[in-house]
Amino acid sequence: MLLINPAADVPVVQLSVLESESPADHFGMGRALASLRDSNVAIVGSGFASFHNLRLMFSGITGDPTFKQRNDAWSKAVGEAVLEKTVEEREEKVKEWRKWPGAYEMHPRGGAEHFLPLVVCAGAGGEGQGGSYKDSFNGLDMYSYYWA
Repeated sequence: MLLINPAADVPVVQLSVLESESPADHFGMGRALASLRDSNVAIVGSGFASFHNLRLMFSGITGDPTFKQRNDAWSKAVGEAVLEKTVEEREEKVKEWRKWPGAYEMHPRGGAEHFLPLVVCAGAGGEGQGGSYKDSFNGLDMYSYYWA
């Protein structure tokens, strides 16, 4: 947060994701925090939702065109779910995240701590369409999401 506000004059409260990978619990955590947005409180989730499998990341696989296709399929499923306009539609889709194409390749079992902050933020996002922007890492498209 120092990069955003070097004066460090804004209080920050840190929350951890749960040990379980329960999307319902994480989405519920976000819904519980959603009312803070009405008080001008930003809810920020850090992670690497697009792809976070360190073993694969540093194996050289990111240069493999077939892996890029799998990463794109995963990213498409993520975007289709978290950018749903209603909280209820978002929640229903996010509950099934482990069934999305490449879910275990992108976030291995027990390694979802970089994806689950997005689930919390999707729950806190409230009604209306969110947005996304794309970056690149190791030649792969990586997405970040936001709700105004």
